[in-house]
Amino acid sequence: MRPADDAPFKDWIATSAVRAKPPLTDFALGRGDDLASVRWFVFGAQDELLSHPALRPLGLAERNRLAAARLVQFLDDMTLTEHRIVNTAAQAIAQNRLKDFLPEPMALDALKLYTDEGYHAFFTAHASRAVRQCFSLAARDEPSLKIAALEAWVAEAPPAQRDLAWFMVGFIGETMITKAIVDAMRGTAHSGLQRLLLAHLEDEWVHARYFAQAFALVWKGLDASARAHWGGQLPRVMAAFHARDPRLHGEWLEQAGLDAAARERVLDRLCGGEGLTTRTRRLCANTLQILERCGAFKHKAVRERFVEAGLIDPDHRR
Repeated sequence: MRPADDAPFKDWIATSAVRAKPPLTDFALGRGDDLASVRWFVFGAQDELLSHPALRPLGLAERNRLAAARLVQFLDDMTLTEHRIVNTAAQAIAQNRLKDFLPEPMALDALKLYTDEGYHAFFTAHASRAVRQCFSLAARDEPSLKIAALEAWVAEAPPAQRDLAWFMVGFIGETMITKAIVDAMRGTAHSGLQRLLLAHLEDEWVHARYFAQAFALVWKGLDASARAHWGGQLPRVMAAFHARDPRLHGEWLEQAGLDAAARERVLDRLCGGEGLTTRTRRLCANTLQILERCGAFKHKAVRERFVEAGLIDPDHRR
């Protein structure tokens, strides 16, 4: 069992960041014409979308609106992931359905994580709504490609193994989300949104530590065959978490005034295989480090799957 001092949720009542800061919902974002001339978003060279040469002719108002649409999509996606994906994984742990791998105190801590994610979902949804209203963006009710892909992957597992499949999804989601939040913070200049994302990030660091410890115990408890199976499946889960919707991005670009040829060039960069693999590898760097520490890449079958997916190099140390 882990040492008490290494418990991620130690002093959780006092330190859970988003839950302890209800004023974060008071954004006072403003609305209407006032937004058109305000640099709401940071358009850096590392921004795959807004740094594309095809977008250079866009004015500040158009770039703001495009960046706002992307931010709303990120927030909506995160809201769904929190209460529909991560909390399903937390339920499996909290109900002690992984007792063959995880001690009971970790099941109790899963309820703390579950509670955090409920707060995250509410505050994130509130922020999304505020940004949508400011920029007069329509609410979208289309199914998320990411959520559908993750749920389909879990559904493929035999019923007796679905709790473990949900755990694997939760592990990937909670150990990679910190970098995605940092990216969103770097691209957002509004102080209210910065504060919300920072508080969210503080909690997710705790959650990442929890899932890292849990994964180490689960991996240790798997036999060689199970390690080959689950380890070999993880690249698919990582890819699902970072898949982009070309239709949705195409709509944003069309609304921004780009013609069909320009839209195609942008989509090739954003949704093409090589760019998507690079992005997945970068955002999953923390997850890959955890897998390395647990010895996952010492297993030839697992290492081969990650090399095939472009997530580690062929000469990765064994």
